[in-house]
Amino acid sequence: MRRSFLLPSALGAGLLLVGCQTQPQQQIALTPQAPAGIEGNWSSVGGPVAYTASFAGGRFTSKEAATGAVLADGNYTKTNPTQASIIYRSRTRNESVSVTCNLMSASRLACVNSGGSRFEFSRRA
Repeated sequence: MRRSFLLPSALGAGLLLVGCQTQPQQQIALTPQAPAGIEGNWSSVGGPVAYTASFAGGRFTSKEAATGAVLADGNYTKTNPTQASIIYRSRTRNESVSVTCNLMSASRLACVNSGGSRFEFSRRA
């Protein structure tokens, strides 16, 4: 009698598991999110030397595009969602520089240093 009681229970549980396993799995496509604010990688617009800039977790670094040599590094602070204050050390001039940058669009960053020189970046893909 035990056999007949256990067999249908085991068979029912097995069918239940098979039913669960035959359901198609739904796949969710993950799309990368665009960097928020000034975070991310940028390229210089114009100027005598092409360079890139990286803003990540409060650290700022710029590198010459052709050689990858570090031109400057320092820190930045977001003063509001579309503006940041940067203080970096120029390796070519060996001096500290203060810069304010404003996010003009998702792909354009306009900056001015304490001496009044203006420059821009475009977001890199």
